[in-house]
Amino acid sequence: MTGILTRLTWWQRVVFWLIVAAGGAVLVVEAFSSPSAYGAVGLVVCGILPSVALFTRDLAARAVAGIGTLSIVFTVVSATVLPGHLDNTFGFFELIGLACLCVRTLLVFPAWRAAGLCVLLSLAATTLPLRLADLDAAYTPLMAFIIAVVLAFVLLLGLVMRLYDRSRTDSFQLSRQAQRLEYARDLHDFVAHHVTAIVVQTQAVRFATGSGQLPDPVVLDKMLDGIERAGSQALTSMRTMVNVLRDDNAPMHPHQALTLMVNDLASSFTGAPVSTNVDPAIASLDLPNSTVDAARHVVQEALTNVLRHATRVSEVTVSARARGQEVEISVTNDGQAGDNGLPKGGFGLVGLAERVESAGGSLTAGPTGRGWAVTALLPSSTA
Repeated sequence: MTGILTRLTWWQRVVFWLIVAAGGAVLVVEAFSSPSAYGAVGLVVCGILPSVALFTRDLAARAVAGIGTLSIVFTVVSATVLPGHLDNTFGFFELIGLACLCVRTLLVFPAWRAAGLCVLLSLAATTLPLRLADLDAAYTPLMAFIIAVVLAFVLLLGLVMRLYDRSRTDSFQLSRQAQRLEYARDLHDFVAHHVTAIVVQTQAVRFATGSGQLPDPVVLDKMLDGIERAGSQALTSMRTMVNVLRDDNAPMHPHQALTLMVNDLASSFTGAPVSTNVDPAIASLDLPNSTVDAARHVVQEALTNVLRHATRVSEVTVSARARGQEVEISVTNDGQAGDNGLPKGGFGLVGLAERVESAGGSLTAGPTGRGWAVTALLPSSTA
C-alpha cells in the first residue's frame, strides 16, 4: 500500500484517504446497525479482508480463495445458525470490496486460476442478501439479480483492463524483439567491418614477410598494431551488443554526433588514407537518431566494401553536407573493381538500401569515372 501511495500526487492522496474514510464510516454504520455482536463482528471482518487484499503487493490465490470462502461461510451461518442477527444491511462495504477484488484477481492471476477465483467471489457477492432477516426475504432474489448484473459489468471492466494490460505487454515485448533484431544486425555490421580490416592487414603482413626480405620493424609494428586495434574493437562491439541482447533493461545504444561518428570511422579505417569533409552547418542540426544510425551504416559499409572489392585505392573521401531538408552522406574512392581474396557474403548494398529507406532516405551507388561512390540522402528532421 505504501508503494501505491508514493506514486500518487498530493490531490490523489487526498481523494484516496477521503474514500478510505467514507468506506470506514459505512463499515462502522453497518456494524452498529446489527442487532447482535455476532453480526457486527462478522460484517467488520468480512468487510475489511477484501480491502486489505486489494492493497497487498503480492496477492496470493489462497488469500483470495480464503476471503471468498469466509464470506460464504458467514452468509450460511447468518441464514441458518444465527437468523435475525442482520436485519438492516447484508454488508454493502464488503460487496464493494469483493467486486474490486474480482477486478484485481483478473489482472494478477493466470486465466484459469483467475476464472475460478472470480466464480468464488461472485458467488460470495450474489449470496450476500441471504444474510438478511425473513422480513426482507421477499426482496432477496431481486437484490441478488441486481448484484449479479453489477458484477457482470465489473467483470467485463476487469476483462477489458486485462486485455489492455496484455496488449501493452505484448507491444513492449515486440518492441524489445525488434530492438534486439536491430542490435543483431548492428553486431553483424560491426564485426564484419573489423574482421575485414583484420584480414586485410594480415594479408599485408604475410605479403611483407613472404617477399624474402625482412620488413621494416616500424612498418611491421604498425601493421600488427592495426590488427590488434581492430580485434579489440571487434571484441568491444560484440560484448556491448551481447550484453544488450541478454539484458531486457539495457538502455538504447548511444547515438554519436554525425561529425564525431564520421571521424571515428575514418580514423579506424586500415586501408588507403581517408579524408573527411563534413559541412560545419551539420553540427547545428538536431538530426534524428534514425538518420545518424543510417549514416553510420552507410559510411561503415562503404569503407568495408573498399577493402573487399576495390584495388589500387590511393584515396578515400567521406563527406557529409546539408542539402535543404536532407543530409547527404557520400563515400568515394579512386580505386578499381577487383577481387582482394576476401570472403564475400552478407546483404551488402541491398541491405544498406533497405536500412536507409527505413530511415526515410534513399541510396545510390555506382562508378564515378575514376572510382566508386556510395551516396545517401537522409532526412535532417523528423517532420
